[in-house]
Amino acid sequence: MKKFFIIIVFIISGLSLLIIVYADNISEKLTYNLNRNLNVDWGKDHPKISKQNMKVDLLDLSVKWDILNIVFANSQSSLILNSITKIQTNKCTAHISLLLNIKIEMKCDEIRIAYEGNNWVKHNEMNISSNYFFERRVFDDMYDKQGSYEVKIDTQKLYLNKTNYGQYLIEYAFDDNKKILTKINGIDVSLTKQNEGLIIRTPETDYFILNRNFFNNTIKKNKTGA
Repeated sequence: MKKFFIIIVFIISGLSLLIIVYADNISEKLTYNLNRNLNVDWGKDHPKISKQNMKVDLLDLSVKWDILNIVFANSQSSLILNSITKIQTNKCTAHISLLLNIKIEMKCDEIRIAYEGNNWVKHNEMNISSNYFFERRVFDDMYDKQGSYEVKIDTQKLYLNKTNYGQYLIEYAFDDNKKILTKINGIDVSLTKQNEGLIIRTPETDYFILNRNFFNNTIKKNKTGA
């Protein structure tokens, strides 16, 4: 047994040494592949990505960039994601931790988000979106890709439609396949997927975004007078 542990330690030490020796070369290749993948044009219905000085650091387990812009495709659909038109991040570093759960911590000098306004209709204690609907597949796809992640985003300046809201710390993780637990500047906010849509609970009030069928059968009919 003692000999077995010595062999394991030797193998791990050898691998660590190889990674350290070739870290710069590996980082360059990872940087090249990441930039190449982000440069792919997936067509007019997909977001357009532009960036400046994006680099991967293997030893630091980080990705850094000066500018990363995401311009979303114009769509006539009332899907809630289509309310966002552009996201711009400046001077950011994203660190990745692989211990137990995957943790991503991103720090930025500035994040700018441009979006179309939403009208909320008051119903009892709930505010219901009258402009956009929720699509379950988007939530499920996010869970498949980030279900085991813990994400923290810290920005010195957060701009929403050109208004600077100052420093913001946003943390989120999936509680299960139906709920995301979020802290926004220390305030608890939960997003829960239900059959009828997505409910967003905050300490002050709750918001509800109907799924496509409920949206089409209620909100749209009310707007047209049907």
